[in-house]
Amino acid sequence: MTYSINLLKLLTRRREQLCTLQKAERLRNGWFTFFILLILTLLTYIWTSWIGLGTDPLSGNVNLLSRMDYELHKTWFLIGRAAFSIGLLLGVLFFTSLIYWIFFDLHYKKIVIVQMVVWLVMLIERITWVPIMVYLGLDWFVSPLSFGVMASYFTSIEWLIYFFGCLSVFQIFIIWYQIHCISRLSTSRKWWIITGVLLWNLILYAATAALSYFDHSIVTLLLS
Repeated sequence: MTYSINLLKLLTRRREQLCTLQKAERLRNGWFTFFILLILTLLTYIWTSWIGLGTDPLSGNVNLLSRMDYELHKTWFLIGRAAFSIGLLLGVLFFTSLIYWIFFDLHYKKIVIVQMVVWLVMLIERITWVPIMVYLGLDWFVSPLSFGVMASYFTSIEWLIYFFGCLSVFQIFIIWYQIHCISRLSTSRKWWIITGVLLWNLILYAATAALSYFDHSIVTLLLS
Protein backbone atom coordinates (compact mmCIF):
# COMPACT_ATOMS: atom_id res chain seq x y z
CA MET A 1 0.00 0.00 0.00
CA THR A 2 1.22 3.50 -0.89
CA TYR A 3 0.47 6.46 1.37
CA SER A 4 0.34 9.88 -0.29
CA ILE A 5 1.30 12.50 2.29
CA ASN A 6 -1.35 15.13 2.97
CA LEU A 7 -0.63 17.11 6.13
CA LEU A 8 -4.02 18.80 6.31
CA LYS A 9 -5.83 15.47 6.15
CA LEU A 10 -3.45 14.00 8.72
CA LEU A 11 -4.28 16.93 10.96
CA THR A 12 -8.06 16.94 10.53
CA ARG A 13 -8.82 13.29 9.72
CA ARG A 14 -6.38 11.58 12.05
CA ARG A 15 -8.05 8.21 12.57
CA GLU A 16 -8.47 7.43 8.89
CA GLN A 17 -5.07 8.79 7.88
CA LEU A 18 -3.15 7.07 10.69
CA CYS A 19 -4.79 3.75 9.85
CA THR A 20 -3.65 4.11 6.22
CA LEU A 21 -0.20 5.34 7.26
CA GLN A 22 0.24 2.43 9.66
CA LYS A 23 -0.40 -0.10 6.89
CA ALA A 24 1.55 1.76 4.20
CA GLU A 25 4.62 0.10 2.72
CA ARG A 26 5.58 3.02 0.52
CA LEU A 27 5.35 6.79 1.07
CA ARG A 28 4.79 9.33 -1.67
CA ASN A 29 5.31 13.12 -1.87
CA GLY A 30 7.77 13.14 1.05
CA TRP A 31 10.38 15.45 -0.46
CA PHE A 32 7.73 17.63 -2.12
CA THR A 33 6.03 18.14 1.25
CA PHE A 34 9.39 18.86 2.89
CA PHE A 35 10.26 21.59 0.38
CA ILE A 36 6.79 23.15 0.74
CA LEU A 37 7.37 23.29 4.52
CA LEU A 38 10.84 24.73 3.94
CA ILE A 39 9.45 27.54 1.78
CA LEU A 40 6.64 28.26 4.28
CA THR A 41 9.21 28.30 7.09
CA LEU A 42 11.48 30.80 5.37
CA LEU A 43 8.57 33.05 4.41
CA THR A 44 7.11 32.94 7.92
CA TYR A 45 10.35 33.65 9.79
CA ILE A 46 11.56 36.33 7.38
CA TRP A 47 8.15 38.04 7.39
CA THR A 48 7.73 37.99 11.17
CA SER A 49 11.31 39.20 11.68
CA TRP A 50 10.85 41.95 9.08
CA ILE A 51 7.82 43.38 10.87
CA GLY A 52 9.67 43.38 14.18
CA LEU A 53 9.03 40.05 15.91
CA GLY A 54 12.17 39.14 17.84
CA THR A 55 14.12 42.25 16.80
CA ASP A 56 14.47 43.70 20.32
CA PRO A 57 18.24 43.04 20.45
CA LEU A 58 18.65 44.88 17.14
CA SER A 59 16.38 47.80 18.01
CA GLY A 60 18.31 48.50 21.20
CA ASN A 61 21.27 49.78 19.17
CA VAL A 62 19.32 51.73 16.56
CA ASN A 63 20.37 55.13 17.95
CA LEU A 64 24.04 54.15 17.80
CA LEU A 65 24.03 53.15 14.12
CA SER A 66 23.90 55.08 10.88
CA ARG A 67 21.03 54.36 8.50
CA MET A 68 23.26 52.25 6.27
CA ASP A 69 24.74 50.31 9.20
CA TYR A 70 21.28 49.68 10.63
CA GLU A 71 19.98 48.31 7.31
CA LEU A 72 23.10 46.13 7.04
CA HIS A 73 22.59 44.82 10.56
CA LYS A 74 18.92 44.19 9.78
CA THR A 75 19.84 42.25 6.63
CA TRP A 76 22.26 40.05 8.56
CA PHE A 77 19.66 39.64 11.26
CA LEU A 78 17.10 38.39 8.71
CA ILE A 79 19.67 36.01 7.21
CA GLY A 80 20.46 34.72 10.68
CA ARG A 81 16.76 34.17 11.48
CA ALA A 82 16.30 32.37 8.17
CA ALA A 83 19.25 30.09 8.91
CA PHE A 84 17.94 29.53 12.44
CA SER A 85 14.50 28.61 11.08
CA ILE A 86 16.03 26.01 8.74
CA GLY A 87 18.00 24.51 11.61
CA LEU A 88 14.89 24.43 13.77
CA LEU A 89 12.88 22.81 10.98
CA LEU A 90 15.50 20.09 10.51
CA GLY A 91 15.69 19.53 14.26
CA VAL A 92 11.92 19.15 14.69
CA LEU A 93 11.53 16.89 11.65
CA PHE A 94 14.61 14.70 11.83
CA PHE A 95 16.25 14.90 15.26
CA THR A 96 13.04 14.65 17.28
CA SER A 97 11.93 11.84 14.97
CA LEU A 98 15.23 10.10 15.67
CA ILE A 99 14.63 10.33 19.43
CA TYR A 100 11.12 8.91 19.07
CA TRP A 101 12.35 6.20 16.68
CA ILE A 102 14.97 5.08 19.21
CA PHE A 103 12.60 4.91 22.18
CA PHE A 104 9.24 3.95 20.72
CA ASP A 105 9.81 1.23 18.07
CA LEU A 106 8.59 3.32 15.15
CA HIS A 107 9.11 3.44 11.41
CA TYR A 108 11.42 6.46 11.07
CA LYS A 109 9.88 7.95 7.91
CA LYS A 110 6.38 7.65 9.34
CA ILE A 111 7.21 9.58 12.49
CA VAL A 112 8.88 12.23 10.29
CA ILE A 113 5.51 12.67 8.58
CA VAL A 114 3.85 13.16 11.99
CA GLN A 115 6.51 15.74 12.85
CA MET A 116 5.74 17.57 9.61
CA VAL A 117 2.23 18.17 10.96
CA VAL A 118 3.76 19.27 14.27
CA TRP A 119 5.94 21.80 12.46
CA LEU A 120 2.94 23.10 10.51
CA VAL A 121 1.12 23.76 13.79
CA MET A 122 4.24 25.50 15.14
CA LEU A 123 4.27 27.80 12.10
CA ILE A 124 0.61 28.63 12.68
CA GLU A 125 1.43 29.45 16.30
CA ARG A 126 4.21 31.80 15.22
CA ILE A 127 1.83 33.61 12.88
CA THR A 128 -0.63 34.14 15.76
CA TRP A 129 2.12 36.03 17.58
CA VAL A 130 1.93 38.81 14.99
CA PRO A 131 -1.51 40.27 15.91
CA ILE A 132 -0.69 39.72 19.59
CA MET A 133 2.49 41.76 19.17
CA VAL A 134 1.02 44.43 16.88
CA TYR A 135 -2.35 45.01 18.56
CA LEU A 136 -1.69 44.00 22.17
CA GLY A 137 1.97 44.98 22.37
CA LEU A 138 2.87 41.62 23.95
CA ASP A 139 5.88 39.45 23.22
CA TRP A 140 5.49 35.75 22.39
CA PHE A 141 6.32 34.52 25.90
CA VAL A 142 3.47 36.52 27.44
CA SER A 143 0.93 35.60 24.81
CA PRO A 144 -2.59 35.15 26.24
CA LEU A 145 -2.50 31.71 24.59
CA SER A 146 0.38 30.61 26.82
CA PHE A 147 1.13 30.21 30.53
CA GLY A 148 3.79 32.93 30.35
CA VAL A 149 1.36 35.62 31.48
CA MET A 150 0.39 33.59 34.54
CA ALA A 151 4.04 32.87 35.34
CA SER A 152 4.88 36.59 35.18
CA TYR A 153 2.46 37.22 38.08
CA PHE A 154 4.21 34.69 40.31
CA THR A 155 7.88 35.20 39.46
CA SER A 156 10.27 37.73 38.00
CA ILE A 157 12.78 35.06 36.94
CA GLU A 158 13.03 35.53 33.18
CA TRP A 159 13.96 31.92 32.41
CA LEU A 160 10.84 30.63 34.16
CA ILE A 161 8.65 33.11 32.30
CA TYR A 162 10.19 32.00 29.01
CA PHE A 163 9.73 28.35 29.99
CA PHE A 164 6.04 28.72 30.79
CA GLY A 165 5.68 30.99 27.76
CA CYS A 166 6.65 27.98 25.64
CA LEU A 167 3.73 26.04 27.11
CA SER A 168 0.84 27.31 25.02
CA VAL A 169 -2.47 26.04 23.73
CA PHE A 170 -0.70 25.06 20.52
CA GLN A 171 2.01 23.15 22.38
CA ILE A 172 -0.52 21.27 24.49
CA PHE A 173 -2.22 20.23 21.25
CA ILE A 174 1.15 19.17 19.80
CA ILE A 175 1.93 17.00 22.84
CA TRP A 176 -1.50 15.37 22.63
CA TYR A 177 -1.14 14.90 18.87
CA GLN A 178 2.28 13.27 19.21
CA ILE A 179 1.05 10.90 21.92
CA HIS A 180 -2.04 10.04 19.87
CA CYS A 181 -0.11 9.37 16.64
CA ILE A 182 2.76 7.48 18.22
CA SER A 183 0.32 5.30 20.15
CA ARG A 184 -1.28 4.30 16.84
CA LEU A 185 2.00 3.74 15.01
CA SER A 186 4.03 2.11 17.79
CA THR A 187 3.77 -1.12 19.78
CA SER A 188 5.25 0.53 22.87
CA ARG A 189 3.17 0.81 26.03
CA LYS A 190 0.99 3.89 26.31
CA TRP A 191 2.48 5.02 29.65
CA TRP A 192 5.98 4.85 28.17
CA ILE A 193 4.93 6.94 25.17
CA ILE A 194 3.23 9.55 27.38
CA THR A 195 6.25 9.77 29.68
CA GLY A 196 8.73 9.99 26.82
CA VAL A 197 6.84 12.61 24.83
CA LEU A 198 6.24 14.79 27.90
CA LEU A 199 9.86 14.54 29.02
CA TRP A 200 11.26 15.34 25.57
CA ASN A 201 9.00 18.36 25.13
CA LEU A 202 9.91 19.67 28.60
CA ILE A 203 13.58 19.39 27.64
CA LEU A 204 12.88 21.35 24.47
CA TYR A 205 11.00 24.04 26.42
CA ALA A 206 13.92 24.35 28.83
CA ALA A 207 16.36 24.70 25.92
CA THR A 208 14.13 27.26 24.19
CA ALA A 209 13.83 29.27 27.41
CA ALA A 210 17.61 29.26 27.81
CA LEU A 211 18.12 30.33 24.20
CA SER A 212 15.57 33.12 24.60
CA TYR A 213 17.23 34.24 27.83
CA PHE A 214 20.60 34.64 26.10
CA ASP A 215 19.13 35.78 22.75
CA HIS A 216 20.00 39.46 23.28
CA SER A 217 23.62 38.64 24.13
CA ILE A 218 23.97 36.25 21.21
CA VAL A 219 22.57 38.68 18.62
CA THR A 220 24.63 41.56 19.99
CA LEU A 221 27.80 39.45 19.84
CA LEU A 222 27.16 38.28 16.27
CA LEU A 223 26.36 41.77 15.01
CA SER A 224 29.23 43.50 16.80
